[in-house]
Amino acid sequence: MNLENNKTLFVGLWNPQDKYSKTRHNIGADILIRFCKKNNLEFKLDKNSIYNFSSAEINGSNVEIILPMVSMNNSGDALKSYFKYNNKESTEVLVVHDDIDLAFGRLRIKKGSSDGGHNGIKSTNRVLDPEDYYKLKVGVGRPPQGIDPADFVLSKFYNDEREEVEFLIEDSVDILNTFLKDKELAIKEASERRIIDVI
Repeated sequence: MNLENNKTLFVGLWNPQDKYSKTRHNIGADILIRFCKKNNLEFKLDKNSIYNFSSAEINGSNVEIILPMVSMNNSGDALKSYFKYNNKESTEVLVVHDDIDLAFGRLRIKKGSSDGGHNGIKSTNRVLDPEDYYKLKVGVGRPPQGIDPADFVLSKFYNDEREEVEFLIEDSVDILNTFLKDKELAIKEASERRIIDVI
């Protein structure tokens, strides 16, 4: 990948193994996979086989998308490899990830917030200063009483949540497209996304 100035990098956190497909923990990557599909982009494996990447010009912005091909807890390794060949100072980074402290269906874009106990963000923070990158937090809800949070995020969405997950992914893709044009508007749209009551 060639070093370019004024670039936006979207990173989707996940566990790439098939057994984790469509789990709550993988919603960040699911959103970016849909983003690429809607923008007619294809992924390629980087030369070190540590992340999948895609790139394009969208809404007048140079954007690159990476999906780490390592476990969630080692997400920072993919970013470390990426920034061996790309300039941090000229790259605006937004990491898309699940958040159990946000109600299901809610979205937030923040910069500089804590890792919230999220191991993928902890790993990312070893490579990037939390104050230097944005996070699109995707609310997956709190686990029911008696369910370990670690087990909860590795579970699939409940049947009565799945329709809303589709809306959530589509809305997130729209917000990412807005982010490339107007960050403040994207932050506003994310915070104002409607709350769906799941029965």
